[in-house]
Amino acid sequence: MQYTCQSLLKEGEKRLAEAGISQANVDAWLLFTSATGFDRTQYFMRGKDSVADSVAAAYLEKIARRAGREPLQYIEGTAPFMGYEFIVNENVLIPRMDTEILAAEAVNVAGRMCVSRLRGTEIRVLDMCTGSGCIIESVYLKLKEQGYMVRAAASDVSEKALDVAKQNAVRLGADITFYQGNLFENVQGTYHMILSNPPYIRTDVIEGLEPEVKDHEPMLALDGMKDGLYFYRRIIHDAKEFLEKNGILMLEIGYDQGMEVTQLCRMEGYSDVKIIKDFAGLERVVTGRLANC
Repeated sequence: MQYTCQSLLKEGEKRLAEAGISQANVDAWLLFTSATGFDRTQYFMRGKDSVADSVAAAYLEKIARRAGREPLQYIEGTAPFMGYEFIVNENVLIPRMDTEILAAEAVNVAGRMCVSRLRGTEIRVLDMCTGSGCIIESVYLKLKEQGYMVRAAASDVSEKALDVAKQNAVRLGADITFYQGNLFENVQGTYHMILSNPPYIRTDVIEGLEPEVKDHEPMLALDGMKDGLYFYRRIIHDAKEFLEKNGILMLEIGYDQGMEVTQLCRMEGYSDVKIIKDFAGLERVVTGRLANC
């Protein structure tokens, strides 16, 4: 079938709507611009032009993947985070705006540490459960842009996830040391800050998530075990061995986990424990300082 730009876009919208995609018109348009290279102006000017069969086929293949509830970011192979573009695939979680709260807070706190305490010396930052590397690489780049000296490291149990993180580091020019292992298993050195967005969804909740999440994103990065707190317990305890005196631990949390994670931090001897909310007013990050080490 020979499609025009207009008929091809409408066909994409129709197929996504029939598949139950809530924003069928938005997703159809984004995939259309990717397949054709057209922006809005070009589309309106050339809407009745014929589309090459190869372009139409590539577009409808993407539509079929989206109709199967594959996330748009995996189809396109990239996702934005903190103003940068990261490679993503089924081996890593898709970077989300919620997580930018953690990264932005880390940049702010690290900057204050450099000015008030380290006085121009290097600040060392570790990202645990790094996935795509979006957190540590964004923090590294933002701090470098501000003129601070930073040594960054990241760890993940998944070798495939680390492959993605390494690709992103090369693309973005982020100098990161990567460790592969179970949490702190192979991590070396001590750090002024440790950051983590660990798996925190309760096992019994996962089956009720959207198909885009439960059927496509890596279960290893989602499942926080029975109560969703398994990795918080381990990270909060084990981080004490790798934090410098007065080092800061920052953890992304689920919207209903603030009190529990705060208590875990205090039980392990962290002080100045606080909760940071996201733009929707939901609890998103817990931070604590390890003074007694």
